[in-house]
Amino acid sequence: MRRSAVLLAVTLALAGCSDDDEAPAPTAPSRGTGTTATSAADLGALAELPVPRTEVSGVAWRGRLAVGGGLTSDGGASDQFHLWSPSGNRWVAGPRLPKPLHHSAMAVVGERLFLVGGYTNGPGEAWVPQALVASLGDGEAAWRDEPAMPSPRGAHAAAVARGVLVVTGGESGGTPLATTTIYDPGARTWRPGPALDRPREHLAAASAGGRVYAIAGRTGTEGNFTVVESLDPAADRAWRREPELVRSRGGIGADAVDGTVCVAGGEEAAGTIAPVECLRDGRWAAAADLARPRHGLAVMALDGRLHVVGGGDQPGLTVSGVHEAIEL
Repeated sequence: MRRSAVLLAVTLALAGCSDDDEAPAPTAPSRGTGTTATSAADLGALAELPVPRTEVSGVAWRGRLAVGGGLTSDGGASDQFHLWSPSGNRWVAGPRLPKPLHHSAMAVVGERLFLVGGYTNGPGEAWVPQALVASLGDGEAAWRDEPAMPSPRGAHAAAVARGVLVVTGGESGGTPLATTTIYDPGARTWRPGPALDRPREHLAAASAGGRVYAIAGRTGTEGNFTVVESLDPAADRAWRREPELVRSRGGIGADAVDGTVCVAGGEEAAGTIAPVECLRDGRWAAAADLARPRHGLAVMALDGRLHVVGGGDQPGLTVSGVHEAIEL
């Protein structure tokens, strides 16, 4: 979502359920067909994110979905953090983020959930990028400070491969970034990694086969990209170009489902993007459609399904609590 979108009027597409609401048990998601991946009945079966928002971060963690931060309908940053378990189909509030954030990233390093960077602001205020890094252990009541990134960034991407946390791309001070920074668990500082070939923000990252994939994204002058690059943080001195996406997109999320990297969501001038693309046999191809196309969403793989949570139905500042699950 572009910064100017904060000035837009907002219409809430969905009303979120409260933390105490008990949702019905989930039904099995429909299998992706390349046209419609999830039926209206499936949308009703999966509990919605309690507080509708966009530009959230999320990751699968210890058999649950973890979603935090984001922009709420008034354009302000959120410190909300929620966990969803398939056994109960219910979002439960967890420890609030150290500060309200949006356009941040989450990744799991070892057993701990890491929160990295993003922007903070109040309604109508300028977005301020952050270098903040914090982590949360299972059952802990508060986030723990971790070594901050060397410089602040927002709208970046993060993933873990070979046991290290790789953060790349994003934006700071109006400039799209190509820089990569890497964190080794237990280290006191971050170390530099290879720069992306294409600076970009609003990109996504996923990990498969010991490699981190930096997927698509955009700049304010060039628009959305189809470019994909990958990095083995233990061996590579440069990012490697990979097959390009079928369509350009930014404002996206990605994860690997049983080793297959998939990307979902995004926004463009014509609206939000429905097709979900997966990398199979050396090429990207549409694998399913989102029933509710969105951007600024969390995309997470859990139990062989791709879960897509929150985000805006229309370009700019729109919010939702939609939760879809796609069996690819």
